[in-house]
Amino acid sequence: MRVEGTDAAEKIVRRVRASGRENLVMILSNGCCDATAPYLYDHYIAEPDAQPVGTVGDVAVLAPGWLARLYTSEDDILTIDVEHGVLDDSFSLETELDCRFVLRAPVVPERR
Repeated sequence: MRVEGTDAAEKIVRRVRASGRENLVMILSNGCCDATAPYLYDHYIAEPDAQPVGTVGDVAVLAPGWLARLYTSEDDILTIDVEHGVLDDSFSLETELDCRFVLRAPVVPERR
């Protein structure tokens, strides 16, 4: 599994860091409401099976083992991007900036 961030996502990470947050980490999880949406936390204690799968800016992105095993090809690149003006109920730090990280998967051609 390989995760990359867009320029917009990296910009938001820098803004969160500039607001005084330290020891940032981004996780992909199976949260109760946002499924595998990326969450940005500070001082987060990762689950034992969390695996580093990429970075956004200089922040590590971690995924649980079960999720990382779903994407086995080097061509499987997931992208973390940002949507603005999408405030929902979340503990992720970027929501303080009136935006939300989203995970974009590669388009898989339909098999016939």
